[in-house]
Amino acid sequence: MINLRPAKTVQGKIKLPVSPDLLFMAALGACAAARKINIDGVDESDVLDDIIRAIQGHASVELNGAALQITPRAAESGDPALLLALPESLLPYRAIYLFMGLGMGKTVTARSMPQKQALDFIAQGKRIGITVETVDVDQTIGLRAARFDSGIAESAYVSEEDCAVLLSYLFGCGEKLTFSIADFHLSTPLRQLAHAFGFTVSAKSNTETNDPLAKRMKFLRSRQRETSAQNFVYTVDADFSKRGDTDAALNISVPGDELLAAALVTLKCLIPKGDLEISNAPTESWASQTVSFIKKMGAKINVQDGGKTAFGSRGTLTVQKAELAGRKVRCAPLYQYLGQLPCMAVAAAFAEGKSVFRELSGLRLYEPDGLDQLEKSLRPLGVRHGEMPDGIVVEGARELDGFDILEPLPAHLAAAFCVAGLRCVGKTAIADDLAWARWPGFQKMINEICEFRGK
Repeated sequence: MINLRPAKTVQGKIKLPVSPDLLFMAALGACAAARKINIDGVDESDVLDDIIRAIQGHASVELNGAALQITPRAAESGDPALLLALPESLLPYRAIYLFMGLGMGKTVTARSMPQKQALDFIAQGKRIGITVETVDVDQTIGLRAARFDSGIAESAYVSEEDCAVLLSYLFGCGEKLTFSIADFHLSTPLRQLAHAFGFTVSAKSNTETNDPLAKRMKFLRSRQRETSAQNFVYTVDADFSKRGDTDAALNISVPGDELLAAALVTLKCLIPKGDLEISNAPTESWASQTVSFIKKMGAKINVQDGGKTAFGSRGTLTVQKAELAGRKVRCAPLYQYLGQLPCMAVAAAFAEGKSVFRELSGLRLYEPDGLDQLEKSLRPLGVRHGEMPDGIVVEGARELDGFDILEPLPAHLAAAFCVAGLRCVGKTAIADDLAWARWPGFQKMINEICEFRGK
């Protein structure tokens, strides 16, 4: 149990540990590309153990201190359709992991995949030409890809939710494809990771298209979003077929944990006294939903460039004092918000006015219901809030009392509500089981950067 008192100052320097979610994505990429990779700066944790167990059937894994080496197994050395069990502790990029595994010819399963979510994955695959079938795996649902009709993806305008899934599948099966996207930029961790492995993913603006279907889609989407009809169409060229020197090991640099970065940025916004420096933070748009939201609320967040990784830019974040005001946000594509939504909701709980989070209906597919789980966590905090069919409304308050959450929460929820507890005026207790599994030093870090108010 993490026991918290109100913090009056937050200061110090924090270097974020490697993101386990992105580490697992890199490991699957190595298996798909048949490339040996080295990842440095890895900290031991229960979540890392989950990742190693998931990969061991598909690659040789060696951990020497902070250095992790992953050597994919040759196809002839085992069944290429070997079961890929997704780690239960990894959430935000689950659809990416799943479709990359399907592209590799694996049967993919997870203990927490309810039937309604499996059916949604099947429907998602169908929209982009991937026929996905269910199989029974030890009384749990498994998925495998039966075939891929590339013509469907080529002729459709791939949606924001489906784009990363399509790229994941192409990465897994080593194919190339040209397709179109409308009304959104190509922002996904797969774009940079593809380049790190020597593949190419590019997007070219094609706004002057004469395709009547494209024009019709642009018009309908502009009406739905209440924006100008002058929207964008991009042609995406993805080529995962060209393999380089498969004998040489690639050094893959993985940035820091974006979920912990979201929690620390939120904490600093709520407790402005003191100077906190957060380094090794991923700064790409797909990893910075909390930062983007809090900026719109009125905070000034400075980013100092810290170099490149296999997943794009990283940097050092500092936050200046600001009065936060509620905002509306469209949470799409959902996978970019899954891990950071609780921190955004906590920031909204202490802001002036209401914040509205929309397009969260996909959270209903999780077990337990992700939207219901967030609402149940907000309830003991005492903040006024209300659910909508596809979202949640949070009304801010200047002061809230301490609270207790005794049932274990997923790490991203536990961290967010620890932040809330540090801002409250009374004592707070949060079950730490899953937060500790991801960040063994979480309690120590909080004690080091926070100066607490009197007992």
